[in-house]
Amino acid sequence: MALLIGEFETTIDAKHRLAINASFREQLEPEEDGTNWILTLGPDKHLWLYPDRYYRRLVASLRRSPLPDRQTRRIDLLFAMARMLKPDKQGRVVLPDKSMQRAVVADRVTLTGVFDHIEIWPTDDWERHVEEALPSYGEVLYEAADRLQGESGQP
Repeated sequence: MALLIGEFETTIDAKHRLAINASFREQLEPEEDGTNWILTLGPDKHLWLYPDRYYRRLVASLRRSPLPDRQTRRIDLLFAMARMLKPDKQGRVVLPDKSMQRAVVADRVTLTGVFDHIEIWPTDDWERHVEEALPSYGEVLYEAADRLQGESGQP
């Protein structure tokens, strides 16, 4: 599974091309994670990029019944709005018009690594988010440490 970390500022050009930073691309294992990206719309209306092979394994774990059910009905948009993006030789992908219309985007964006995916934030929104979150950042670290100790059985 890919572990995507870091934050990188970039731009989306007039043709909706977005360069995926080389640092992110180097964090992937092509045989395991893939070389293409799956673009989805996150719950906060930011665009998210998943390595394609990883995404296939992720959605394969969702159970599918031959009969319609409420859960399947709720996740239909997850599949309908997802798009396969193939990077060019410079690592750029083209963001589809529909995805751009449905998402919160700007010309200047910050790509952020979040565990297994990249989130695309308007840079001003990202900086505001960081500024608001920094005062409680220490507490988040303590909670993570407590969770890790609890899972490992250490006192």
